[in-house]
Amino acid sequence: MPKRVEWASSVKPMKIYTKEDLTKLKPFDYVINFHWQVDRSKTFTEQLLYEINSNLSMHEFFWNWLKEKQPKNFINISTIKIFSELNEHPVSTSTVPLPLTPYGISKIAAENYFRALFNKTSTQVVNLRLGSIAAFGEVPTQLLTQLFNSAFNNKKIIVNKGHISNILYIDEAIDLIINSALIGVQGNYLLVGDGYLNQDISKRFEELSHRKLNAEYQDFNPGVTDPGFLSDKDKLRSSWTRSYSLDSMIEMIIELNLKRNSTVDTNS
Repeated sequence: MPKRVEWASSVKPMKIYTKEDLTKLKPFDYVINFHWQVDRSKTFTEQLLYEINSNLSMHEFFWNWLKEKQPKNFINISTIKIFSELNEHPVSTSTVPLPLTPYGISKIAAENYFRALFNKTSTQVVNLRLGSIAAFGEVPTQLLTQLFNSAFNNKKIIVNKGHISNILYIDEAIDLIINSALIGVQGNYLLVGDGYLNQDISKRFEELSHRKLNAEYQDFNPGVTDPGFLSDKDKLRSSWTRSYSLDSMIEMIIELNLKRNSTVDTNS
């Protein structure tokens, strides 16, 4: 269940904690696995062990049940964090991942785990390597949300100058994820938005919002060149897939946040 937005679906999530809970489930054709837990307070090795345990090992009973039921497609939400500065540019679907973080290492471990788990079944495993997702109600560390809070709430932020963000808006990402189940074929897909320097995104946010950011510009990763990505969006696009430019993403974030703030003010 979403933690930051009101649940609007007519169907509530079904919670599966043990093997016994699986009796509530009927076999289904498509599985989309979003689940992932992290704990940044732990050491490098502790983070790695925590993520492998929390996201793979603890749910072994469920993965084995899926292996037995053999759905048509298993969509595993992965990340571009499986690539790093060790990878040569540009990064494409065929690029061998070289992760440098516990998150990236455990995510590529999950890709390999699910590929091996369903190897001798009829289930197609599709790994979606997603870039950053912008959404209303998203975590405060997401770039566009930070920019909104800086421009409209005067929050002091630090922008990672000299580095690139590849952002997809949530609506487009959802459509591509749905299509990965419907028309995707076994293998990997790299789904990222166009890459823009963080300072250029910030400048455009100021222009469209007619506000001044309370921002400091700092290079968090000096000497590191961000990889360029060759997106597979068009492979999963259909006639109904929504698409957003940088300007339209910024405008949506501003509009929805202002609407929420207006509702909160009215209620209070």
